[in-house]
Amino acid sequence: MVAELRRLLIEPNRLADRDGNGCLELRNDECHYLRRVLRLRPGAPVAVVDGRGHLWEGWLQEEGQLLLPGSCETTSPAKSPQLGLAIALVRRGMDDVMRMACELGVDCIQPLLAKRSTPQADFKPERWQLILKEAVEQCERLWMPELLPLASTEDWWTMPDNSDTLAIATTRLEELTALDPWLQRQTPREGNCIWLAIGPEGGWDPQEQAQAIREGWSPISLSEEILRSSTAAIAGVAALSSWRRTSTTANHI
Repeated sequence: MVAELRRLLIEPNRLADRDGNGCLELRNDECHYLRRVLRLRPGAPVAVVDGRGHLWEGWLQEEGQLLLPGSCETTSPAKSPQLGLAIALVRRGMDDVMRMACELGVDCIQPLLAKRSTPQADFKPERWQLILKEAVEQCERLWMPELLPLASTEDWWTMPDNSDTLAIATTRLEELTALDPWLQRQTPREGNCIWLAIGPEGGWDPQEQAQAIREGWSPISLSEEILRSSTAAIAGVAALSSWRRTSTTANHI
């Protein structure tokens, strides 16, 4: 039986700075986690990922260092198509959205400043980066989701690549297609990103929504009920992840 190895996500630039013996200097918080929280002793194995598809098995050293081999044990390409979540800033729930979206496999997260985002809405990119890092370690992902800079909806609707597939979740339009059947009509393609946009607590501003639709975003429904923004985001990402898993298997992407 193979023992579970605790994981650390170490940035690629730090991994490149290993000394001639392959030793990596750990930060104080990393030492505390390994020695005090996990109670690992020198010589204990530790898995290291760089968030770019590479995995190493290293060994904890006496003086706050990890000994890592020169080449990684595992290399995994990024999944395709990519999954993107564009979510308007909300007052509560963004921390959970970041963590659960990462665990469900989202590849890009775009925070949006919508017309109905409240002044009290959370915007904590440094905290969210830490949450994403911890989620990558916990769920054993090899790829770190990309957290994009804050953008206004007015600018964002035209920012995705022309080859990307775009959906905007809404509730106030008639004869909306549900997300699952809409996804079944999509063809997974290499290099493509499937984007889902989620609005703020008060919903999309009508002009904002109309602009998105003019720019090629397909209006879809996530539920017959009105969902909280955070709930809608996770329900949508779960559907995207399930679609990618089944469709790419069927099409051998």
